[in-house]
Formats: sequence, C-alpha cells, structure tokens
Amino acid sequence: MKLVAEYVSPGHPDRLCDQIVESIVTFVTTKDREALCSLECAVSNKKVFIDGVIVAGKDALVITNSEIKDVVKKVYYDAGYNDSNETSYKWEPYLEDLEIILDVNIETLVDGERRIRKYSDDQNIVTGYAINSKETDYLPIAHFLANFIGRKIVEYRDATIFGPDFKVLVQLNYSGSVYTWDRLTVSIHHNRRKSFREMYAMMKSVIDKILEELNTLGFNSLSKISNLNFYLNGAGDFVKGGPIGDSGLSGKKLCLDFYGPDIPIGGGAISGKDSFKVDVCGAFRARELALELVKQHNYYSVFVSLAWSPGEAEPYLIQAFEIKNNGVRLRIDDSLLPPKDWFSIECINYDLKLPEMKRREKVVQGYMFSK
Repeated sequence: MKLVAEYVSPGHPDRLCDQIVESIVTFVTTKDREALCSLECAVSNKKVFIDGVIVAGKDALVITNSEIKDVVKKVYYDAGYNDSNETSYKWEPYLEDLEIILDVNIETLVDGERRIRKYSDDQNIVTGYAINSKETDYLPIAHFLANFIGRKIVEYRDATIFGPDFKVLVQLNYSGSVYTWDRLTVSIHHNRRKSFREMYAMMKSVIDKILEELNTLGFNSLSKISNLNFYLNGAGDFVKGGPIGDSGLSGKKLCLDFYGPDIPIGGGAISGKDSFKVDVCGAFRARELALELVKQHNYYSVFVSLAWSPGEAEPYLIQAFEIKNNGVRLRIDDSLLPPKDWFSIECINYDLKLPEMKRREKVVQGYMFSK
C-alpha cells in the first residue's frame, strides 16, 4: 500500500495568504471575542489583495487599514521576504515594494447582531479524525511525516541558499506493520550561488539530519533514505519563487489543514473566518471528539461528522464511526457521545478559548496538530 501526503511552507504564496487573514482574525478577535470576520487574500507578484468584512467593537472600530497593512508586511518578513537594504540574501518581493490593495468593509458590531452570534450563519459540514497513534500525534503517518519534515526544513535550511517557498511530498510503502520510503520529494526556491550537485548534497544532508530524529519517535525504518528515493527540484531551476513565481489564494490547502488526502474533509476552509463560524469551531470540536473516543475506547481510528443548518446553535447531525485497520466502518452508539449542547457554537468557543487562539501560529503548525 502507498501512503502519500504533502506539506507547504510558510513562504509559499497560498500559505502567505492564509497567514495574513489568520493574523488579521487574531488581531480583531483578541479585542472583541464575538467579532465577525470573513476575509480572503490573494497575492501575485508584488501585489496583495484583501477583501471581506470585519464587524467588531461596540463604540469604535478595532482595526484600521494601516494596521492591516502592517500585518501583511510582518507575515512576509517572518516568512523570509526582506527589505532590499538587508545584508543577508534578499528574497523578493521586498517589503517596500509591496502594493497592498484593500477592499475590507470594517464596521462596529451592534447589539442585535451580537446576540445572534451563537447561531450558525450558514449551512456547514465538518469532519474530525483521529488514529490511535500517539507517535504521530493521532494523525495519519504520511500527513504527520510531511508536516514534521517540512517544519524541520524551515528550521534547518540555509536561508542564503534556499528560499522561503517550498513543498514536501512524502510517499511511503506500507507492508504488514513496516513503513519504508518509496519517495521523498522536496521542491524548494533557491538562488544561483550553488550548482545543482552542491544544492542536492546540502539538502540531502538536511534531510538525513531530520530523518535521524525519527528514531526517537520509534520509526527506525524511516530514519534513513537512499539517494534513489530522494528527489529535489525535479522540474529544474526554481529561482523565481514565492509570489514572484506563482500566485496565491487563502483557503486552498484544505487537505493540509485537516488530515491529508486519505481522510474526507468537510465543506469549508478554516482560514479567514472567526471562530463562531462552524467551519472553524465545528472542525476543532470534531477533532476533539475523535481524539477522546480513540483514547477512551482504544479504537483503531475514529471519524466524526457534524452538520449545521443556518440559524442553528447546535448541529442537527452528530455521528461518529470506528474505522478498523481493515477499513471496516462501524457506527459508534450515540450513548457514547457527549450531550448535544457540548456541540453548541457558544460552548465550543468558551471551552476551547478559540477567540484567543493565535491563529497564524496554528496554521503554520498545522490546525489539527497539538505539538
């Protein structure tokens, strides 16, 4: 059996967009926990486009256009894009060259609208999943590994050679109870200072260092990879990266945000939405329930499905399934599930403190990862 999953770096155009809107949501909801936010972002070359709505604050607006632009520049800078006068290697676009175009409707939140925040403003489907594997943070192994390797590359990469924009593609062979490498692909933005041979050796050294750490997690069979199974920049030079090389849009990386390509996802993205929207709070509650059921009852894995109609405080559909290692799906009796009010929008937000969540950190870490 082949298992496959992907990771996309914080400097990738889509991930820049996700971080921008999530940073804005955090800025707003930490000032008004009942704020309504619905934002989209697109990037292309040196342009950043942000549209949507922010409704928050009682007597005054909680964010200005100038503050939104500051958020954009901080996200770019932290991801590895520079000012042109910095002494380190300069990855474009430079902050001073960004053209930030805003079409965001910013208003105060009136009492009447504040009172109905606990009701769903849309129809929604959300899913949750957990597999009985503490070593992989109760997530599918390929999804866990892609994230683990990608985040380590962010930490270890030589920023004078390798740029902020990259992807990791993991493909494993699974036979019996043993995992082996079928392929590990890294496509990474770079400058022209080194030959391909030198870059390959440098990145392979980084990968070898990262994989050695898997020994401590119990994945000895994956702690080494041969040159034949490691692929770097298969399409050739990748010197135009980030928004200079490709456009980006928020809310596109849904499989990465949830559980990888093998697990069905719900109906909507998380990024850019306040936590009273059930695409957000429902997704985190569904994951929490799947985790609790796996741990309490020692199931192999659990899949949860929740659905809301507009105007409902609680989901009208709540169901959970045990999924055995042979793929057989069994409905978990409703008596083992929490009471319905545990799933209410208001309860989830207060229990999990979602309005206070540092959303940008969460999207970079992986929404469903706890560590």
